[in-house]
Amino acid sequence: MKYSFGNISTQSKLLYLTAITIVMICVGNFIIDDTFTQENDYVQPRGVIATLIRTDNRSISLTINMIHSVIKFHSTKTNLFYPIIIFHEESLSFHLQQYIISCTIRHNTQINISFARVDFRTLIQPNNGSRLGKSTGYRMMCQFWTYDIFYHPAIIQGQYDYLMRMDADSYFSDRTGKDLFLYVDRQKLDYVYRATYSEPFTPMEPLLQHFLYDVTDVSDCIYNNFFIIRLKWFYESEPIQTFVNELVRDGLMLREYIGDGCAHAAMLKIDRRVRVRRITDIAYGHNYHVMPRRGKLKFVDVKDFEEELKTSCRCLIVLKGTSGTLTRIPVP
Repeated sequence: MKYSFGNISTQSKLLYLTAITIVMICVGNFIIDDTFTQENDYVQPRGVIATLIRTDNRSISLTINMIHSVIKFHSTKTNLFYPIIIFHEESLSFHLQQYIISCTIRHNTQINISFARVDFRTLIQPNNGSRLGKSTGYRMMCQFWTYDIFYHPAIIQGQYDYLMRMDADSYFSDRTGKDLFLYVDRQKLDYVYRATYSEPFTPMEPLLQHFLYDVTDVSDCIYNNFFIIRLKWFYESEPIQTFVNELVRDGLMLREYIGDGCAHAAMLKIDRRVRVRRITDIAYGHNYHVMPRRGKLKFVDVKDFEEELKTSCRCLIVLKGTSGTLTRIPVP
């Protein structure tokens, strides 16, 4: 931009330039402040983080570690913490619940952790021809993450927009760089996941034939120890509702083993209007499986990992990078 001053005195020129500079600074500050205001005025989605735990000591330590990773690495606005619901069986005592809270909430009253009971009792027995190595309890876990959780009173009554699954043995190993709920909401996505894996799902194929022209469209399964789902999509998608109800109607998922990751993969193929995205720019781990930022899933054998997890009340324990470097991060 050029300015013409004509026959104006040096003092007047200086005053004129000073005025222009002040205006430009003010306008610049206004734009920055306006952007900041828009960010903060954005309607925050109602997200919830859910996990399902056992009552043994290892599961308790893992759960505490997972919660530490969410508090430390999920990049949200200051003092914004999404509620965490810990689903559990009756055997999780009040004492153990308080121990989890004392190790995680500490002095931060902004963190909301609640407990919700599930009933894993069933009279259905696995068929002899099914994968008997998968126990009834494991099959019920698969059904829980495919169907049961979405109709649990803790989810229904919470009226949430999005649900994030974080398994007890999962963890973020570095900052996510964004509020994941806000990201999914702004991108108008129905489902987000981190990785895939392969597993046979033969018992599901006859059912899939009613929904897909070619069942081989479902090739890989979702590594869904971590996923984010838009709940309205799940509830209002007619093909999805038909499909999941058929999976549980006569105990198919319990009689014939069907992994929940494969069921989720099928859901994403059955509803062709689904808006789904695989995100690889978050560093995430599940037990000894590491997924560094923009890296693939890799198994690493770190012998001291189990022993270090016993200190999870005081430290966050993660495996970082492709080599799975054992890292201890003190918890304030």
